[in-house]
Amino acid sequence: MGILGGSKDFFGIDIGASSVRLVQLKHSAGRYNLVSYGGVNIPIGLSQSDSPTDMKQLSEIIKKLVKDYKVSTKNVVAALPGSDTFTAIVKIPQMSSSDIGKAVKWQVEQNIPLKIDEIRYDWQMINPATGDSREMTVMIFAAPNDKINRLMKILEGADLSVLFIESSSVALSRSLGQTQGLKAMVVDIGAMTTEIAIVQDEIIFHSRSLPVAGYAFTRAMSQNLGLDLNQAEQFKRKFGLAKEKLEGEILKNLQPLLNGIVDEIKRSMKYYQEQFNDSVEKIILSGGSARLIGLTAYLSEILETDIQIGAPWADISYPASIQQSIMDTFTEYSTV
Repeated sequence: MGILGGSKDFFGIDIGASSVRLVQLKHSAGRYNLVSYGGVNIPIGLSQSDSPTDMKQLSEIIKKLVKDYKVSTKNVVAALPGSDTFTAIVKIPQMSSSDIGKAVKWQVEQNIPLKIDEIRYDWQMINPATGDSREMTVMIFAAPNDKINRLMKILEGADLSVLFIESSSVALSRSLGQTQGLKAMVVDIGAMTTEIAIVQDEIIFHSRSLPVAGYAFTRAMSQNLGLDLNQAEQFKRKFGLAKEKLEGEILKNLQPLLNGIVDEIKRSMKYYQEQFNDSVEKIILSGGSARLIGLTAYLSEILETDIQIGAPWADISYPASIQQSIMDTFTEYSTV
């Protein structure tokens, strides 16, 4: 489900709050093989800036990244963060396929808080009408034209051809194969935002975006423990939520932020249960901050749910020589 479409050879790119990452795959003999992957850190705030100077700088960074990692195509697929998109779950009467588009357009006008000529939208059938049911359930995904045009301008400034733009939640649902056959919640904890999506078989049933993530963790530690940001980041990565480290001060200072994420997870699980009369069976963590030491155990204890770290490389073939590099960064490539 995306707002621009295409079917040519391409590579994927994720422009995050603190880094840019890319992956190019080739499909052969029933498997995806890794052609190229890599990333580069960028200053916090650069990817959100509307300044022409900053956008040009970001384009140059992407252009160099593509060259450095020897990407063999100019065709690119990208994702907009959840904070830049709108989603809505709607029910429509059973009707012919030729009439669904008109019904969805009417629902877009009623449920998306922007004028229809200010957005691009797409939709996905969640539950078709079956048996005695007279209603179909549809998820609508929409994004403002200015956000789409800005992303396209940045990518085209890097001499790339944009084939497809989708939401980060759609990218997550596809890249994490552990959602097949299960009602799974994906919690992607990045640098600036935490994306929450409930998916089954790559179909999204619910999505949310929170302005709390890794950078907020680091900033809280810096302010409350009297550390500069670099020290706070090092301590966060080295000690995580271990109660026996630094007398448990890291956990104590991060708990209010973590509880905010936990509360939203609980709200999302309740919403899913009420709307679809079903329960989340598993939670999958992804994003750079998902590797925070002790986080999986902390969430598992509170939520009493099976929690796993996402494995976006699980079904991809790559040389044994880069195994360690893949394992060191695997959670950071879920939305590429």
